[in-house]
Amino acid sequence: MAKFCDNCANPINDNSMPFCPKCGAKLATTSSVVQQPTTQQPAAQQPPYPTYIPPANNVKGNAIPPTHTSKSRAEIFAKAIPFFSTKDYAVRTQTDYLIAFESQKRDVSWVIFLVLCCLGILPAIIYYYWFTHLHQVTVSLSGTTDVTVTCIGNTAQAKNDAAEFMRGI
Repeated sequence: MAKFCDNCANPINDNSMPFCPKCGAKLATTSSVVQQPTTQQPAAQQPPYPTYIPPANNVKGNAIPPTHTSKSRAEIFAKAIPFFSTKDYAVRTQTDYLIAFESQKRDVSWVIFLVLCCLGILPAIIYYYWFTHLHQVTVSLSGTTDVTVTCIGNTAQAKNDAAEFMRGI
């Protein structure tokens, strides 16, 4: 059986040589024992939807723990879209298991904004567009029959809106 150098692909006829005669690279040593390939366990069938739910004991601050419900996905989406639409959110992304809402309102500290306006309009504009965030809420669902609803907001107002929606489920 011919062996080849890993560095230059030169064929090595003498299996006892520790170095390649062409490039001088160290050759991998081979043993005469044939190793049997290890058999892998069959992969578990993946569920059709993501099922990761953050553990409830890691909920910090005003984060909203996931809620289990017997309602269908369509019912939850049918309730979420009008709820967040009345709070000036628009649907940004929607899939079978996730819906993301975004508001055109920003999380602005008006005191900071007014102080920066006194210093000039440019610092106030930079603060408003670079250092403030649009309110965003993400409603994610997992499970097929016993649906778990997780609702996350990125700003204080969005977290309050998400918590209000979760209380209504």
